[in-house]
This record gives sequence, C-alpha cells and structure tokens, in this order.
Amino acid sequence: MDADLRDSLKTVHAYAATPFAADDVLSVDEEGFAGNLDFLVQAGVRVINVGGGTGEIDALTNRELARIAEVALATVGDRALITPTLPGNTGAAVELARRYRDMGVRVCLAMAPYQRHGIPDDPQGIVNHLSLIEQHVPELGLLPYNTQGWSLEIFERLAEVDAVVGVKDPCFDDHPLFRAIQRLGDRFVWIGNKRHDPGVLHLRYQAGIEGFTAGFINFLPQPELELEAQARAGDWDAMIVGQRRLAPLERLRNRFGDATIKTGLDLVGLYGGGVRPPRTDMSDEGRVALADELRETWGKVV
Repeated sequence: MDADLRDSLKTVHAYAATPFAADDVLSVDEEGFAGNLDFLVQAGVRVINVGGGTGEIDALTNRELARIAEVALATVGDRALITPTLPGNTGAAVELARRYRDMGVRVCLAMAPYQRHGIPDDPQGIVNHLSLIEQHVPELGLLPYNTQGWSLEIFERLAEVDAVVGVKDPCFDDHPLFRAIQRLGDRFVWIGNKRHDPGVLHLRYQAGIEGFTAGFINFLPQPELELEAQARAGDWDAMIVGQRRLAPLERLRNRFGDATIKTGLDLVGLYGGGVRPPRTDMSDEGRVALADELRETWGKVV
C-alpha cells in the first residue's frame, strides 16, 4: 500500500449514516445521502466510511452497499477518500470487494467475521477471512474492524496479511491495542475510537493512535475536525476542553442509540430520517434533549 494512501488515513474518519426515504424505510434516499456527503466534504472531512455500523450495515443488502458506494464516489470524487464496507460473511465480502474494486475503491472497512453470532473459537479463521478477500481482490486495502476484543497475538497474525493496511479499534479494551502499537509500530495505520465521555481521545493519541472515528461529525463536523488538528499539534489541553463540550452528545447517544445521529441530521437541516428494524427511532424525549443540546451549546438547530 502506497505511502500517500496510508498518510491519508491518518485523520478523523466520518462514519456516514444511510438515510432512507421518508415514505419507505426499505428505500435509500440517494439524493439526501449525496447531500449529506457533500456537506461533510465542504466542511473539510477527508475520509468517509459508508455502509458501516453507523450506516446500518446489518440492515443493508449487498446491492444497497454497492449502490451507496457508487453514489458516494460520484458525489465526492477526489475531494475525499471513500471507504466502503465489507460484511463479515466471507462470500458476500469477496463479491462486494470485486464490485468495489471495479468502481475504483482503494481501501475498505472490513467488518469482523462471526461464527454462529460468536467470535470464532480459533482466531485463525479471522485471518483466513481477510486472506481470502486479499487472494481474490489483491488490489484492495483492508481496514479490519476489531469488534471482537482481539489479543496481541491476533494483531500479530493480521500483520501477515499484506492487504491489511490499518485497523479500526473501538477501544472497548485499550490495552491489547496499545500493546499491538508498541509491538508492530508502523505496520498498520492505527484508527481508534474517540470516547468523549470520559474524554480520553488525547490519551489514545499519546499512546499511538493516528486517527479516530466519528459519528457526530455527520451533523457537527467542526468540533471533531478541531480535535484532530489539536492532536496533530499535541495541544492536549485544548482537546480536553473540546471533549468536555462534546460529552453531553455522547451521553445522549449512549442512552438513545445510533438513531441519535439521524435525528441530529434532521435537526440541522440535513437528511437523517428513520432507522431500519431492529433499530428503533429516537424517542420524543431524546429528540427534545438532543435539540436542546444542539441549540444551547452549538446554536445548530434549524
């Protein structure tokens, strides 16, 4: 993987929501989706994931995942890097990887594979999953998503798969990630989770992450972009202040779920709409609380 691509991944990664049609939750609002992406790029976002967890991957078909990747690439062009998502099902992942490659995609988020809804007993199965994608579509870089609490040993095994250029880690348990960073150094681009409540993003940068993932950035991009710039400058005090301002939004998302992101999009005049089952829409109580926070702290409700 070329150095320019690796460097482009060392930033904040926006995880885009997938808006559905107002009158049909089974149809994607492509125009609204394109509008949301254009908003992000104009705000200065340079890496956008589509079809990930925030994008409701478990409720999307392969056809829809391919289509939103097409819409994203056509909308964004060369203004930002689009990282579409591969599901944990190996056959579906290889099929989509071929389609993404043909669209000109350079790197994909790779959701972790599961076995009967659990983590595979032998972690070699995770490596085999990624190796098969690499074998059939060697042109694609992969960013596996550690939703399984990988040990240092698994990170070391992933390093044997040439296509794996970086790792997205939700930091449920920071210690194995930090051990892996110390052991593997620049073998991967290390993408962590932000966790603004408590505000620990600056500590994770100090421990070696090189970028982070963001959901609020869908409707409130500048604070997350400022945190990334402050991290690059080593301005830890400013990051503490910025995270403290964002903490109430994180508490709302923890309480009301990912529908918080779509409600936030609606409240600032973008395209959020409803979620697909089994997710449920944000309650009226949550919507009011989110509107109050966006208005009082950020002055953003239309």
